[in-house]
Amino acid sequence: MYYFLLYYLAFAVGVNLLLYLVAYLLQTDKVTDISYAATFAAIAGAGYYFSGHSLVDLILLVMILLWAFRIGGYLFYRVLKIGHDQRFDEIRNHPLRFLTFWVMQGLTCGLVSFPFLLVMHQTGLAITPVFLSGIALAGVGLLLETVADIQKFNFKLRYPEQFMSQGVWRRIRHPNYTGELLFWWGIFVASIPYAPLLIAVLSPVWITLILIRFSGIPILREKWNKAYGRDPAFQAYLEQSWLLIPYVY
Repeated sequence: MYYFLLYYLAFAVGVNLLLYLVAYLLQTDKVTDISYAATFAAIAGAGYYFSGHSLVDLILLVMILLWAFRIGGYLFYRVLKIGHDQRFDEIRNHPLRFLTFWVMQGLTCGLVSFPFLLVMHQTGLAITPVFLSGIALAGVGLLLETVADIQKFNFKLRYPEQFMSQGVWRRIRHPNYTGELLFWWGIFVASIPYAPLLIAVLSPVWITLILIRFSGIPILREKWNKAYGRDPAFQAYLEQSWLLIPYVY
């Protein structure tokens, strides 16, 4: 009944494999940084095209496109300003390691899209309080992520060798990831009245595991320890701040 999700998953992986060839052959990060957002935008656009075009579908489409435009625009502007993305410096020249990144990115785009795709492939949808609550949560996440990225980007332009501990970064070490998780958990909550929970919940669980256990926080933790591990101010910052949620985690 939900086999259509596999088509979107295959599409996401296929698009990223094609973009991998471009990025590897040209040894550029410009394609890499915008590909994540572009894949989500394409999936959301296709989902809406095949939807019943209800107000619920439209709101979800707008939210995904706002998120994609925001993060894609930011990453693309950043790579144009800086010239490259440090995250890929160690794997850009290694075809298999670089390929692994692109495959995982394609899988992530497909799996994380499940909640809004499940909703869009239904008809006769009416707005519910749970749906609005989820959209509100996603909106808060989008706002927090935007503010965090702007603050850090401006700070790093002025102090490229210092660690960020101002603004929303003062008490949260990864407020951009907090915003990202709030957004996708919000989209999941919005889908609860319409989608099978056991399938839809794969989305927020997957992105949470990716950011907390694999490609997000662990990589930054290692990078920060190498750069600032001996700095007493950084050690004090670690003691006075929280990973993602103040006073909780």
